[in-house]
Amino acid sequence: MASLTKGTGFTIAYACPCNVKFRLSMNSLDRAEHSRAARMSNKTRHDHFIAGRALLRHLLSTATGNAIQPATWQFEIAACGKPSVAPGLPQLHFSISHAHGLIAVAISPVAEIGIDLERVTGTRGTSPALDQLTHDEQAWLNQHSEAERWPAFLQLWTAKEAVSKATGLGCGLDFDAIEIDVPAGRAQCPDGLLDVGDHMDVDLRNIKTSDATYCLSVACMQTDAGKQSVS
Repeated sequence: MASLTKGTGFTIAYACPCNVKFRLSMNSLDRAEHSRAARMSNKTRHDHFIAGRALLRHLLSTATGNAIQPATWQFEIAACGKPSVAPGLPQLHFSISHAHGLIAVAISPVAEIGIDLERVTGTRGTSPALDQLTHDEQAWLNQHSEAERWPAFLQLWTAKEAVSKATGLGCGLDFDAIEIDVPAGRAQCPDGLLDVGDHMDVDLRNIKTSDATYCLSVACMQTDAGKQSVS
């Protein structure tokens, strides 16, 4: 139903929304989720949201050995807008992203996590936002041929989005203040942004489906306790 893959301290699941809706029960969603979906007039957005929440609940339950059933999970939203598992339940960190035709969920028991997904193939309606890149990032981008430049930019962009989700700052984070080292899989962050150190690990991947290619990035912000638990 969903493709599963693991990184250091996290698990990713990704799937086509239609497959999730066919394979998983939408009855696991709670009243608030169904109500939110009902207010979405755009069918694609509606289907991605419903499927994403069902996949999240399924993945969280799988991580507990199904000790917690999908419909049991409850969530709360912090003042910054970052969602989390409600108190009283296993404190698994999670993040959801979607692009046309695909949804992706990442969970971690040891780290605040952010995931971002962008479709590479197909019609492109925008140009790279070079003003959001650092000098070194622009230099790395310019090493690519013109045909390779858009996918390379999306690698940088999804990594920055993933970092913004992991920190919970979202659009409040200045993207040009984060520097992504793609070969090293690392995001250099401003002083004081992270609780531990000045960088964050970033896992960058390409996902190919039958009709599209996607850039996917996962950023992990581990605490001291999290590092000890995976050492």
